[in-house]
Amino acid sequence: MDLGTIALLIFWGTLVGLVFSLVGAAGGILASFGLITLIGVSDPNSVKPMAQLLSLATALVFIPGYVRRKATVIPLALMLSAGGVMGAIVGSTLSSQYLSDMSTFKPLFGILTLVISTQIIWEIYKTRNEITTGSACQKGIHNVSAKGTVIAFSYANTDYTVSLWTPWLAGFFIAVIASAFGVGGGFLLVPFMVSFLRMPMFIIPATAAIVIFISGSISVTNYLMMGAKIDWVTLGMLIVGGIIGATIGPRLNRMMKDSWLRIFLASVLSLIGLKYAFGL
Repeated sequence: MDLGTIALLIFWGTLVGLVFSLVGAAGGILASFGLITLIGVSDPNSVKPMAQLLSLATALVFIPGYVRRKATVIPLALMLSAGGVMGAIVGSTLSSQYLSDMSTFKPLFGILTLVISTQIIWEIYKTRNEITTGSACQKGIHNVSAKGTVIAFSYANTDYTVSLWTPWLAGFFIAVIASAFGVGGGFLLVPFMVSFLRMPMFIIPATAAIVIFISGSISVTNYLMMGAKIDWVTLGMLIVGGIIGATIGPRLNRMMKDSWLRIFLASVLSLIGLKYAFGL
């Protein structure tokens, strides 16, 4: 492997780690884009677990920082993960059989990405006068409880309550789609938490990352058991970059406005979706 290739892999891994740790989403999508378009991996069943492994390694780096500053809703993450474990097995099994051809995989991947970016853009427009634009709450997540069938927590003078079954079902269906396309699932988890649960972006990245790590680990294991091939040298260089990016993202998350983070996420997803869906 020449120095130019090594530099490209580390650069792209850094970008993946930065984006994923900043917004809790799009890491797997960017990883897949890099593996397919920049590096030239032609087997979708290799791209999927490699992209997910990069997301998992990155998540391990930045989750502790968010936990320390109380910017993670752990009970919610665990319930999403509980549904995600089963969904990851279903999605990866079906995908290994029916999405193993790149000519089929790429346009569907692009369409799915465009659907999600469009939803985020619409939500930004619809709630443009309601989105919090201040800095992250210094007190962090507090008053966390899980009683009966409800998860409750408070953040920035707002109280949140979530039925236990809602994240379980969401985690299952998100994991089916995410594992089928070899991504972490943040591009669905983040809109779910932003639009449905009305959570601010400051507490979403690590909450989503915990779910991605648990369900993604199951998905990768299943792909490997079904014979997926991994280029460990390429993946290793990407992970080096991912670690670098993951140390920067959480710091930027605290400084950027909530609305900026949503716009940034929607922009990244739109560009990738247009390229793969329409070959632009």
